[in-house]
Amino acid sequence: MSKKILIGIIIMVVVVILGIGLYWSIQKQPKKYTGEIKKEIILGCETSLLPSAVWIAENKGYFQEEGLNVKIKEFGSGRTALRTMLNEGNLDMVTVAQTPVMFNSFSRSDYAIIAAMVYSDNDVKILVRQDKGIIDPSDLIGKKVGITKGSTGHFFLGLFLAHNGLELSEVETIDLEATDLPQALVEGRVDAISTWEPNILNAKSLLGEKVLLLPSKGIFREDFYFVPNRNFMENNPEILKSFLKAIEKGEEFIQKNRGESIDIVCERLKLDKELTASIWSDFNFELMLDQTILITLEDEARWAIREGLIDKKEIPNYLDFIYMDLLENVKPEAITIIR
Repeated sequence: MSKKILIGIIIMVVVVILGIGLYWSIQKQPKKYTGEIKKEIILGCETSLLPSAVWIAENKGYFQEEGLNVKIKEFGSGRTALRTMLNEGNLDMVTVAQTPVMFNSFSRSDYAIIAAMVYSDNDVKILVRQDKGIIDPSDLIGKKVGITKGSTGHFFLGLFLAHNGLELSEVETIDLEATDLPQALVEGRVDAISTWEPNILNAKSLLGEKVLLLPSKGIFREDFYFVPNRNFMENNPEILKSFLKAIEKGEEFIQKNRGESIDIVCERLKLDKELTASIWSDFNFELMLDQTILITLEDEARWAIREGLIDKKEIPNYLDFIYMDLLENVKPEAITIIR
């Protein structure tokens, strides 16, 4: 074989390899939407694992594929995001769990749940300082417990204590923003925290063997919702349908690509991949509206009234706070609420 032919073959092989590499690189890039961009959505999103489908849809370009310009504003908790939407009016929709939805339902009706995006029975946890003499639930009596008042962490603490024969009044609650709870535990401003991931992981990474998780898996199902301003919802149904379609793509990606999904979410939230992978199976990423949503909202409302956290005595009709038409158009089989 002549030298020229050999060089030619080598060049062809290199070109083919580069071409294959370029092809797969292009395939991994988000598809570019070439149609008309619809009206933007300003989404207030909690910086946690719960809205992982949002982080995936953002990374993979699913919003653009559906013709949407989604501007994400980050919040340390869904409680703060919902409060901002209701009081300041600069958000179209938020991601939030059931407890803030419940608390605000006694005084506001200008918002609605259009879908749950994820549920978990092991996201909210009680993390305690062992060096403060806490090794079981009864040791919490008289201790300072960090919570985010009006959040799911607040309700969960009450539920956890009741589950173990204790009263909420037997502990001292300290109200802090969710993202500040790990540092408060480190500094000794609180003896325990009741909150959700990744705040628990962050606290454990800071304190190591000084902290202990009290057993709580399975006593509560946390749901996480998409909740738009009612005026925006009623005037922009097609936009919200497109949004839910993008989220459905995100959830399908999560189900088929566990490792890459964890990588994307950890990069977005600056989380440890190994620690995140260890709790990933605790989350069920699924667009849905089921009967448990209504039951839980009613149970939480009774708890808030009983604990004197609400000055009203009548529980709202939570069917009035759930708008099913949008999800019914996108994923009708996901709705199992009895109407």
